[in-house]
Amino acid sequence: MSDRLVRGLLGPEGLRASFARVTETARTARALHELYPTAARLLSESLAAGLLVASLQKDHARVNLKLECDGPLRGLFVDASPDGGVRGYVRSPQVQFVGDPAAGAVAALGGAGFLSVIRDLGGGKFYRGQVELRTRTVAGDLERYFTESEQTATAVAIEVAPRGDEPLGGVAGLLLQRLPGADGAALERARARLQAGALREAVAAGAGAQQAIAAVAGGAFELLADLEVAYRCGCSSERARLAVSALGREGIREVLGAEGSATVTCEFCRKRYVIGEDELRELARQLEEQER
Repeated sequence: MSDRLVRGLLGPEGLRASFARVTETARTARALHELYPTAARLLSESLAAGLLVASLQKDHARVNLKLECDGPLRGLFVDASPDGGVRGYVRSPQVQFVGDPAAGAVAALGGAGFLSVIRDLGGGKFYRGQVELRTRTVAGDLERYFTESEQTATAVAIEVAPRGDEPLGGVAGLLLQRLPGADGAALERARARLQAGALREAVAAGAGAQQAIAAVAGGAFELLADLEVAYRCGCSSERARLAVSALGREGIREVLGAEGSATVTCEFCRKRYVIGEDELRELARQLEEQER
């Protein structure tokens, strides 16, 4: 079953719903970053979380999800767009706790930290909201973000279901929000079903997006979008040159003297860009002209 980002309305219940399946995308991220199981689980959950938030954006405005913590994971970063593109990385890839995977994920985050959501509002404007890590779960603290930073009644659940020897057998998240004017009773009923494991059971059974939404919220679902999800990175040789330019003229000359070339590795996809001696000299020359 392909990874999908689905959003729509449950009109009679007065709910907005977004569902993100990221199973194959999470496995791609695990391979790219050579993640140990606990780190892979947390990044997988965060990829789903980033897409759920991005699904609420207009046009192609991107969303960044940043998690900072004092645990061994140290933190992670996710970049997602409403069209289903997502990418991310963790600060410490080699994190693994034996035993219960969910408990290991909590331990990897440690005792304190913050979850930040940066939303592109368009026109060069951004909104940043931040909450402390209290539940120390990606879904729980994302739900708190909506309640505290955006004052929007929201229920969020993200599930990672193993399948055989594959710990990332199924990875999906569901976000439900109360629509303006709704009384909120349907959201609380859905929240109770989430807490009882309705989404967990749907993901483990390989249910489709609309089946999973129905299992949690019921009612007639009005589909607004059904998009393919994929791990997409926008890095390029030009961006690599811009990164090297940030060293400044003297910094580039130091690299020339010490190494003769510069290597830039993309944090998101691990692709390496080599800026050779001739390119470095040209960058230094351009920077010198700009300084005149």
